[in-house]
Amino acid sequence: MLITCIKCESRAVITSSNRIDPKLTQLYCACKNKDCGHTFVCDLSFCHTISPPKSDQYTALKGLIMTLPEKDRLTLLESVKNH
Repeated sequence: MLITCIKCESRAVITSSNRIDPKLTQLYCACKNKDCGHTFVCDLSFCHTISPPKSDQYTALKGLIMTLPEKDRLTLLESVKNH
């Protein structure tokens, strides 16, 4: 991850981090420019999902299938086996 110093626009490095919760981490940063030396904190946050993990898709599909009556579940399974 590239971090840029907001004071001199030089490259900065992450020196440590503090995970606030699963969707927010504070990054402690230091500018690599010897003439600047700015240290600062950035927030790294989760924004949104573009494509859900397969495990979520599987869980949702299984939940839907389990709401079907047993006869319909068996019919669906047979249909899937034949394709």
